[in-house]
Amino acid sequence: MNVDVGQVLPLHGTASGIAFLAASRLEVVSAYLEKPLQAFTAHTMTGPETLAKAIAFAAASGYSRSSQSYEEGVHSIGAAILGADGQPIGTLSIASPVSRVDDAVAASQGEAAVRAARLISARLTGEA
Repeated sequence: MNVDVGQVLPLHGTASGIAFLAASRLEVVSAYLEKPLQAFTAHTMTGPETLAKAIAFAAASGYSRSSQSYEEGVHSIGAAILGADGQPIGTLSIASPVSRVDDAVAASQGEAAVRAARLISARLTGEA
């Protein structure tokens, strides 16, 4: 995935964005789901119900998955980095060619992303 420094990406179009929403307060998520959701590829989630399911998966598992939602050929995993108040202050992601990712690889990457995000969160908040 090609992203420039400082480039703002849509929350619903990326694994990082979905992970950020999953860690956010309910009112933040509700407000986002009320907005029009632009398609970037044929795989972008543009329905609020579909996005809500992806957010629920990320909230339950600690990571999100996005397959070709923002860029064709790219599969990504995202996990939220939390501040001292438990709210997201950033995310980390793992991007791979979609041809190299199956459910087992995605689960392994997801677990690694969650571990890394928790470690970063703990160090940033002084809990590590």
